[in-house]
Amino acid sequence: MQAELDAIPVPICIARSDGSFEFVNKYWREYTGRALDEAKNASWALIVHPDDLDRFAQRWRSIVAAGKPEAIEMPLRRFDGEYHRFLVSMVPFHDESGNIARWYATAAPTICRESAGAETEGARPEPPPDIIEAAPVLLWSSLADGSNEFHNQRWLSYSNLSLREAQGQGWSTVIHPDDVQILMDKWQTAVSTGGAYEAEARFRRFDGEYRWFLSRGGPKRDNNGTIVRWYGTYIDIQDLKTTEEALRRSEAYLTEAQRLSLTGSFAWTPATAAMHWSEESFRIFQYDSRIKPTLELMMERVHPDDHTFVRQAFEETSKQETEFDVAHRLLMPDGSLKYVRIVSRTVKNSGRTAELIGAVMDITSSKQAEEVLRENERRLNIATTELSYVSRITTLGQLTASIIHDVSQPLSAIAANAAASVHLLAGPRPNIQEARRAIEDVMQEAERANAVITRMRQLFRRADPEKLRLDLNTVINDSMLLLRREADSARVQLDLELAAGLPPIAGDRVQLQQVLINLAMNGIEAMASVTDGPRKLQIRTNIGEAEKVVVAVRDFGSGIDPEIEETLFSPFHTTKPTGMGMGLSICRSIIEAHGGRIWASRNEGQGSTFSFTLNVEPGDLQTV
Repeated sequence: MQAELDAIPVPICIARSDGSFEFVNKYWREYTGRALDEAKNASWALIVHPDDLDRFAQRWRSIVAAGKPEAIEMPLRRFDGEYHRFLVSMVPFHDESGNIARWYATAAPTICRESAGAETEGARPEPPPDIIEAAPVLLWSSLADGSNEFHNQRWLSYSNLSLREAQGQGWSTVIHPDDVQILMDKWQTAVSTGGAYEAEARFRRFDGEYRWFLSRGGPKRDNNGTIVRWYGTYIDIQDLKTTEEALRRSEAYLTEAQRLSLTGSFAWTPATAAMHWSEESFRIFQYDSRIKPTLELMMERVHPDDHTFVRQAFEETSKQETEFDVAHRLLMPDGSLKYVRIVSRTVKNSGRTAELIGAVMDITSSKQAEEVLRENERRLNIATTELSYVSRITTLGQLTASIIHDVSQPLSAIAANAAASVHLLAGPRPNIQEARRAIEDVMQEAERANAVITRMRQLFRRADPEKLRLDLNTVINDSMLLLRREADSARVQLDLELAAGLPPIAGDRVQLQQVLINLAMNGIEAMASVTDGPRKLQIRTNIGEAEKVVVAVRDFGSGIDPEIEETLFSPFHTTKPTGMGMGLSICRSIIEAHGGRIWASRNEGQGSTFSFTLNVEPGDLQTV
C-alpha cells in the first residue's frame, strides 16, 4: 500500500482514529521537506502557518470527534519556507465493525482571486499562481452554485478540452456514461448540503482510454460562512483500482478455497491481544462475523478436557516464538463435537511486534471417517477370523482320512500292547520284563495319539490371534505331519529343505499352520493329473533380504495360467469346481497381518512356486 500512496502525485496523510499522524506519502515529504519520523512526532505543527495553527487544531479535533468528512482551506509551509494555500480534504475510514480505524487527508492547491469582480458571470478567470500549474495533479474550481469555473492545464491536456469547453457542465462530457449519473448525484448533494464532496468515476483521456479518478472537493466560505467557491482535485487511481480489484479477486478466491477446504485463518498479537479471523474461522467456531474475535472467544469453544493444553500451546508459542501444531475438540453450543487442527507460527510485523499467524482446519469429517474405518476394520477382522476358522475346518474335513489314520494307528498299537501286557501278566509265571516293555509302548503310542489330537484341537480352536516367538521350522514340521497321509495317498513326496539356525519369527502358530497346509494342499492337488514327471512337493526356508525369513512351497503340477496370475489372491477366485475361492485370499490376509507379503510365480520347468516372507522377531516374546 505504501508504494501505491507514494506514487500518487498529491500530498496524502494518514492519521490514526485519534487524529495523530501515522503516515505521509512521498509527495507530502518532498513538499514539506520533512522526514516521516518528523511528521509523526510534530503532526500539523510543522506545516500549518503559526497564525492558523490554533484555529486548525480546534477544527481538526472537532472533525475527528464528529467522525464525518470535511474540507479545510489553509496555507501550508513548503520546504523553502513559503506558504501556499491548499484545500485539505479529510475522510474517515471505517473497519468491519463500523468504527473509525484511521483518517485519510489529501491537500490540493487552491486558486486565489484578488477581486470579487473576477467572479462575475462570464469573466475569464485570472491566470492561476505558478503552483497551480506546476502541481502534478488535476485541479478544478466551481462557483457557489456548482457550475464549473476552472480546470488547470494538466486536466485540460488530459481531457483534450479547452477551458471554455470545460466550463459549466462541459467537463462532464469526459465521464464514462455508466458513471455520469452517480457522480453528478453526489456533486449535487454536496452543493445542496455544503458538505465535502468525494466520488470515483472513469474519465476519458485524450486518446479515448478511460481511467479511474478520485474526485474530491470542498467549499470555501466567506467570513459569514457563505459558500463562495468550490475547490477540488482529480487523482488518478487506476493503478490503485487495478490493485484493489486483484486483491478482491484474490480474497474471493481465498475465501472460496477456505470454505471448500474447511480451513480458516487467524492472526493474534499477544502484546495487544488483538485478533483477526477470516470468514471461514467465524463459520468453524460458529460466531457472528460482526463480533470482535478474541482468544477468549476461541477458548470458549474448546472442549473442557482439551482446554489446558490448547491454552498452554498458545502461551508457549507467544513467549518462545515457536511453531505449534495441535489437534483438539470443540464443544459447540448445541452439544455437538467438532475436531479441529490448529497450526501456527510467530512472525514479526513491520513494527517488529510478534504476531501469531495460523490456520484452523475443521477435520471433523476425517475424524468421523477414521472412526467408521476403525469400526469397519474391527468388523472385517472379526469376519476374517471367522472365515479363516471356517476355512481351517473345511481344510481339515478334506484331511479326515489322514487324521483318522494318524489317530487309529496309535490307538491300535495301544490296544495290541495292552492285550499283550494282560497276557504276559496272566500266566502262572508272569513275564514282568516283557510286560513292562509292552506298557512303555502303550505310553509312547498314547503320547503320539495325544500329539495328533493336540494339533487338531489347535486348528479347531476358535480364539483371537496370538503372536508368539516361533521356530518356523518346527511349525512347518508339525503342519506336514497332518499332511503326510494325504501326500502318501496322492503319491506325492514331501521334500523339506529347512535352513538350519533360522532366527525366530513373531506369529500366530495356528494361522501360519493354516497358510502352510493351504499352500501344500494346493500343490498336492495341482499334481493330481501329472503322469510323466516328478510328483514332489518341496518346502524350503532361508533368510532373505532386509532380515526376513522366506518360505517357498514348490510343486511340479500344471502351473499357473497367465490369464489368472494377477487375480490368484483375490477373494472368491478359484479354479476348483467345489472351491470357495477364499483360501489364497485368507493366506494373503494372514501373511500381511504378520508384516510380510505373499506371491506366486511360474517355475522355469514344470509347476509353480508360492512364496511368502515373515519378519525376523528379536523382541522379548515368549518362545514356543
